[in-house]
Amino acid sequence: MANDEDKESPLWLTVVKLIIGAIILIGGTGLALWYVDQKQSVEAQRDPATSGKSDWGVAKDSPIHRLH
Repeated sequence: MANDEDKESPLWLTVVKLIIGAIILIGGTGLALWYVDQKQSVEAQRDPATSGKSDWGVAKDSPIHRLH
């Protein structure tokens, strides 16, 4: 006589668990990225001076522009 604990769960149940786990991981990552995007857009509206334009560094240090 085999115990119920020794039986393997059905394949479809394992597949459903894997799919639910993947949905949770992908949804959680998407939610985290959305939250960060919303937070950055609110901060950019508060302080437009630091909203991405840079007057220093590599972005403005092109050798082509120095020739003019």
